[in-house]
Amino acid sequence: MSVDYFGKYFNDEGFDFTRLLNDDFFQPVRILFNAKHYVSASKLLVVAIDSISYIEYGNIKENTFIKWLKEFSEIKTLGITAEELWEHRNSLLHMSSLSSRKVVDGKERALVAYIGEMHPDVKLDQEKTGYYNLYSLIQVVGSACGKWCLTYDEQREKIDSFVERYDLIASDARMQWIHYDAK
Repeated sequence: MSVDYFGKYFNDEGFDFTRLLNDDFFQPVRILFNAKHYVSASKLLVVAIDSISYIEYGNIKENTFIKWLKEFSEIKTLGITAEELWEHRNSLLHMSSLSSRKVVDGKERALVAYIGEMHPDVKLDQEKTGYYNLYSLIQVVGSACGKWCLTYDEQREKIDSFVERYDLIASDARMQWIHYDAK
């Protein structure tokens, strides 16, 4: 059963994609980040990428997470790849660790998030481990979402699949509340 979210996100200029994405994905990440629950914020961020990439591509054989990041984001500016973030996602969501099977097998680098700025004198061995600034990743994903939203202006035919797929996404912001007064 879908919840009617159109009324809430339509304004005089049309449908407010950015507010919808903020309410459903970025606000929960922001709350966790600001409360210093960085691992939980990371987990929700990769779930957001999962959801958004599903909305864009649906059920296809190709890895939609990696495809979406490559098409819309500037992830390489962080010194990491979409494939590495995918493995990081797998290890965080499935095991709450930093080592997915591909990392253990030496096929991908492990990733470690950090907060703040790395001191220029700190030299890290990045051969087997990649390091990324979590806040910068949030910004990169936010910018990618902005770029992705613009495709709906250019390719209006995508709106039907957006509505069809978005209706399947669970959301605190769009959760239906039923008030029951048992007197």
